[in-house]
Amino acid sequence: MNKLPPLNALRYFLAAAETLSFKAAAEQMFVTQAAISQHIKTLEAFFGCQLFIRGHRHVSLTKAGERLLPDIATGFSFLDKGVGNLVMDPRPNILNLTVIESLSSRWLVPRLYLFQQEYPHINVRIQPTNRLLDFDQNELDLAIRFGIGDYPQLKSRELAQDTIHLVCHPGLAKQIDTAQSVSRHPTLTEKSSDIMPAWKSFYQQHRINPDVGRNALHVDDSSVTIIEAALAGQGIAMVRNSLIFEQLAKGQLVKMFNFSFKCHYAYYLVAPEAHFKREKIQCFSNWLERMFSEIPQ
Repeated sequence: MNKLPPLNALRYFLAAAETLSFKAAAEQMFVTQAAISQHIKTLEAFFGCQLFIRGHRHVSLTKAGERLLPDIATGFSFLDKGVGNLVMDPRPNILNLTVIESLSSRWLVPRLYLFQQEYPHINVRIQPTNRLLDFDQNELDLAIRFGIGDYPQLKSRELAQDTIHLVCHPGLAKQIDTAQSVSRHPTLTEKSSDIMPAWKSFYQQHRINPDVGRNALHVDDSSVTIIEAALAGQGIAMVRNSLIFEQLAKGQLVKMFNFSFKCHYAYYLVAPEAHFKREKIQCFSNWLERMFSEIPQ
């Protein structure tokens, strides 16, 4: 295979040949006129012939430049088409999502009708799971995760932060007069890396021995189960604000001792970088940001 000249130099040659102006080419490529001139000189040195006849205000192609132009234009046309095919959305009217289970059932699904009212041409399909699925094998467009935003080989965009509240059923709240008395009542605990630090902070703040509490329910990773148990009056729970702000507003749950704890984690949109250029994902992410902005803190 013959050695090829620098790709940038060929791109600048194409811009200059089509505009017949180094100045116009520089403006089109967002570089200086000197950069265009230097790249053309590099090409001319590579080919060993002059490609342009320089005039005072404009340039014109030499015979060699005229022979080179059609092939370079065709080559870049194929390159642009190839890149476009790679990032092109194969299913522009179907949005395949994977969403963490708690957000899916407690927040997203009840609001999806609002998105579909705005974008009736986009059909949303959700896979609720706490695992990060493979995008290619599952034909996924986008994931909503809760973490630190570090997902290898994927781009993550922070969507929203969250706060954890200590809550319980209003009937149970009437039986608890001091923070220290929490240890005498059943607690609902979730062994997840964002909830346990909140409990630790509450116990330390009020100098409570965590070993003397009554644990009514303990789950590994299920905020939904904890919330349902709290709504049923079965105990006191630490829960993310995004999942219960409506129940707090309706009085179905109440905050205890005005305790709040800023999550170490946040909600992230996660996908291969090229996916964020898809129109349907831009529509959905903009809608999500609006919806999250309406959550009271």
